[in-house]
Amino acid sequence: MSRLITDRQELEKRVMDVADVVAWEQEIAASGTPLAELMRHAGAAVAEVAVEMLSEHETPIGEQRIVILCGSGNNGGDGWVAAELLAAQGYPVMLASRDVAKDLKAEPARTNALLACEAGGFDIMIDPNTQDLAALLDSSTLMIDAILGTGFTHDTVREPYNNWIALANQAREANSTKILAVDCPSGLIAQTGSTATTCIKADATITMLAVKPGLLHLEASQNTGVLRLATLTEHSG
Repeated sequence: MSRLITDRQELEKRVMDVADVVAWEQEIAASGTPLAELMRHAGAAVAEVAVEMLSEHETPIGEQRIVILCGSGNNGGDGWVAAELLAAQGYPVMLASRDVAKDLKAEPARTNALLACEAGGFDIMIDPNTQDLAALLDSSTLMIDAILGTGFTHDTVREPYNNWIALANQAREANSTKILAVDCPSGLIAQTGSTATTCIKADATITMLAVKPGLLHLEASQNTGVLRLATLTEHSG
């Protein structure tokens, strides 16, 4: 069973290099847990933390707007699963993606995105322009950052995601929109803790399976916010 860990000492005991986590995922798949199922667990962990963050608000669930920004890779897949699960709980959810689900190339993101679309219950905005996305973020209570994952290693973020990150940070600063980052804040290099010229400033980060080294760096804390680990499987302890 997956569990959530926030204790700093416990997190420091569970550090693993990004490449080793990727290898571990393959071992988990080989032992009988498909990666699509592992992604379902990850999306469920994201939804759980999102609900906790939203519980701080006194407004009814139906008025707590959630915006999920999904990249085209497997980090985005976690976002699609979270959208499905949060919508099923009655939250108004808008998911923004550059591509429609059927055009996603990464697996198991594509499989889970299609399943989420089949389940329905949330709205989807494809390749939003700056004005529409800014308005959407400005009216949101919580934004979930599922744009870029732990595989990101660059100095800059390509468009449109560079713009998405900037708009999300602006909404957080101007409207107190809370941001939850999936696995690592988009624009942060999970292995080293360094950031691209544009990087999400999250209020909380939910990372998966193991803590990546860069997430514990002191300078990364301004981007990660409160760090939590979702173990995802019973093998994680």
